[in-house]
Amino acid sequence: MFATENGFSVIHAFLNFAQLGAQWVLWLLVGLGFLLLVIVLERLRLYARTRIDAPALGRRLLPLLTDGRIDDARALVARGVAMEERVLADALEAWGRGPVAVEQIMASALVREQQRFDRFLGHLGTLGNNAPFVGLLGTVVGIIVAFQTLSANPKGGLEVVGPGIAEALVATAVGLMVAIPAVVAFNTFKGVGRTRAGNTDFLCRLLLAELNRTAVAAPAPRAQNGL
Repeated sequence: MFATENGFSVIHAFLNFAQLGAQWVLWLLVGLGFLLLVIVLERLRLYARTRIDAPALGRRLLPLLTDGRIDDARALVARGVAMEERVLADALEAWGRGPVAVEQIMASALVREQQRFDRFLGHLGTLGNNAPFVGLLGTVVGIIVAFQTLSANPKGGLEVVGPGIAEALVATAVGLMVAIPAVVAFNTFKGVGRTRAGNTDFLCRLLLAELNRTAVAAPAPRAQNGL
């Protein structure tokens, strides 16, 4: 089956490939696990470093905006590294351009910050979805090798195929050990990103409300005589 004129067979080619065993799959999974650990630690460092009390920031910011102390409001968030602070800083820099411009700048800055917080999460999703299949590949290869060993020793029993099948099942277990933390980390970090985006939207609405109030309260310029 699948043989060409010169006798090449896809099945025999895969059987020859299977002779490599499942060890290489295990090493691949170990490498993927190390990559998972690096990404998780990097993301945890970012989220811990940028964590702030958004309601407390809002309570400090609102009186400054109400009193027209825009420079003090800018100083409050100027050196911040959190998503909320960076978006507010961009918005306050454009304070004099009007509500429409400020709203557009905040929306643009929020997209930028969400990209920063979602960085590498696609890798976690890929690991979570595909690591079990990599482990299953190792299991299939290991079982093929075990049955080939049994065919070479037809009088053998479990003592012949047992070690190979056990090694094959280890590949599946390792694949799950990589996939489960990856899925948990992906969902957790996505939740953190949504929370930070919600906090940012809450603070931006406070800023826009005060900016709109200021724009309405400002007296309209009088027309000059003769114009």
